[in-house]
Amino acid sequence: MEKVIFYFSGTGNSLRAARVIAKEIGGARLVSMRSDPEDMSAASADMIGFVCPVYEWDVPKVVKAFIANLQINPRAYIFMVATYVAIHGRCFETVSAALRKKGACLRYGRALHCVASQCIAYEPFPPAKVMVPLADKEARRIGKEIAGRKLRKYPVMSPVSKWLYPKLLLPLLKIQHEYDKGFYTSDACIGCEVCRKVCPCKNITFLNQRPVWNHACEGCNACVAYCPAKAIQFKTPDAHRRLNTMITRMLSLPENRTRYHNPHIAAADLMKDSEAISPPKN
Repeated sequence: MEKVIFYFSGTGNSLRAARVIAKEIGGARLVSMRSDPEDMSAASADMIGFVCPVYEWDVPKVVKAFIANLQINPRAYIFMVATYVAIHGRCFETVSAALRKKGACLRYGRALHCVASQCIAYEPFPPAKVMVPLADKEARRIGKEIAGRKLRKYPVMSPVSKWLYPKLLLPLLKIQHEYDKGFYTSDACIGCEVCRKVCPCKNITFLNQRPVWNHACEGCNACVAYCPAKAIQFKTPDAHRRLNTMITRMLSLPENRTRYHNPHIAAADLMKDSEAISPPKN
C-alpha cells in the first residue's frame, strides 16, 4: 500500500502537520509541491494527501498548478488538510474541483488552526507556545481519522466570505505579482542562500551574492523567517500603497517584529523536496 502526502509549506506549519499525520497513518512519502509533478507521480498510490496553507482565502497558485499536472490514482482515498487562522475560504472547493477533472474525489477535508505566520502584516498569533502543541494534538486526531479512512465532507466557503471575496481579495490578487518588490536585504546579508533554498516557489535567485525576487511570490515569508542574519527587510510596494485597502495598510516589518517559523521545522527540512516518514515504533 503506497501512501503519499504532498505539501506546500513556507514557515513550517503545513510540513509539521504533514509529518504528524504521516506518523499516525503508519508512515508515508512526503513530497514538496515545489517539485516537478511529472517526477512525483501518485498513479500507484492508494492513499493521497494534500496539506497546505490558506492564502487569500484559497490554496496557493503553486498548489493549483501542481495538482493540475499530477498523475494520481482516481480510486485512491484522497484527503486534504488546510492550515489556517480564521478563514479557510474556498480552498477545499478549489482542490475538489481539480480532482474531479481527474476523475477523483476528495473524501476527507479538515481545516487545522495554526499560528498566523504572516509577519509582514502582523505579530504572529496565537502565541506559539500555546498554539503549536494544540495544532500537533489536532493533527494527531486528524491523522487517526485518516488512518481509518473516514469519510468527511470538506468545509465550504461561507456566504459572508463569498460576498467579501471580490471586495477584499480580488483587488489584492490583481497586484500579487508586485508583492515581492517589497523585499530587500540589509548590510547584514551574508550571502548564505538559505532564502533561495527554502523558498517553496523557487522564486529567489542570487546576483552578486544577494537575493533577487522574481515576482512569482506567494507571500509565505519563508525567506524572512529562516534568514539566519535577519537581513531580509520589507517595505510596502508602490502598487499596494496605491491600492490603500485595510489589508495593504497592514504591510510592514518593524525591527522588533517576531519572525516566526514552526519550532519543529528547521531550514534544512524545507530544503528537501521529499522524505520518507517511517511508521512509529511500538
